[in-house]
Amino acid sequence: MTFNENEVSEQTPTEEQDSEQTPGNKAFRIVCMTFCLAVTVLFLWVWHHQTQFNDHYRKATFLMRNGEAEQAIEAYQKAIKNKRRTIFFTKEPSVHNNLGQAYLYAEEYTQAVENFKKVIVMAPDVAEGYVNLTTAHLRQNLPTDARELCLHALQTFPQTALLHYNLACAYALTGESQKAIDSLRQAVNLNPELKALAEQEGALKGVVSELP
Repeated sequence: MTFNENEVSEQTPTEEQDSEQTPGNKAFRIVCMTFCLAVTVLFLWVWHHQTQFNDHYRKATFLMRNGEAEQAIEAYQKAIKNKRRTIFFTKEPSVHNNLGQAYLYAEEYTQAVENFKKVIVMAPDVAEGYVNLTTAHLRQNLPTDARELCLHALQTFPQTALLHYNLACAYALTGESQKAIDSLRQAVNLNPELKALAEQEGALKGVVSELP
């Protein structure tokens, strides 16, 4: 009787071990390990490129504050490249907006326009992209393009002072003096500080004197 009991107890763990080593269990463990490894690698990939994006973005912002537009452009481009590699949330309108402003500062207008258009596509509910794009058109001496874009944007952002200001510049450049006065008046009503800016604006010198 004792011998039989010992025999049963010795066989039981062997059966359990055999059960644990079935092909189905092995496959499940391999799938779980592979999944965990893939998630870890993906996390490290995203974390690395997001960190690189942040570093280049901060560097570019610092360079722009010091007036080093060409170096800032290179840093912003590297930031964008890394942002695309983060896989998730790859669109960051602010970096394209800042890159556009760096191009604008460097008088590389074609690239500035391209980036401001991207900002509008990425963030159509934000006025800043329209403001900067109309500014780029004015810098290129394209007042008609600036005027049409301002009028379009003001339908969505009627309280944006800088759109009214740029519209005033566009009207002044196309010889529509009364419309320029009206637009500048609206801009100053929304932001009184723009009057001082208008006094320094070549296109508005004959217009700003008409303000109260």
